Amino acid sequence: MSALLHLRLRFLLAALWLGGLAAVGLIGAPTAFAIVPDKMVAAMVASRMFYLMTLAALMLGLALALLERRHAKPLSAAKPFFLVLGGIFFAVLGEFGVVPNLIQAAVNHAANAGSWHAAASLVYLLQAVCVSAYAWMLPAATER
Repeated sequence: MSALLHLRLRFLLAALWLGGLAAVGLIGAPTAFAIVPDKMVAAMVASRMFYLMTLAALMLGLALALLERRHAKPLSAAKPFFLVLGGIFFAVLGEFGVVPNLIQAAVNHAANAGSWHAAASLVYLLQAVCVSAYAWMLPAATER
């Protein structure tokens, strides 16, 4: 694979990942809560969108990780690879670590439901930060 094609593919995968995060987090979930009158049904719709985004993040992240390893550099220059791993980590942490607690707290109308929602939002934001930083530093990483 040529270096230019390799770079374009990495940009495309990062753009799809970041675009999906933005679409679900900034458009899909808020729209579900604005349109669906029953908040628990809206939460189910939003939860499904976030779950599908996690699956997409895992596929895109693993593809990017493989491409980054193919483009292997010394460990000191491997920041893009670790940003991809960070994005994957936060996707998994959110979906399988935080969200089950959020759902349980919401169903039980627990006092800590807001805290779990804040944690889920933070983890989602950290995933987006990792992917954004990856896309931002990708041109510089290719110049080395």
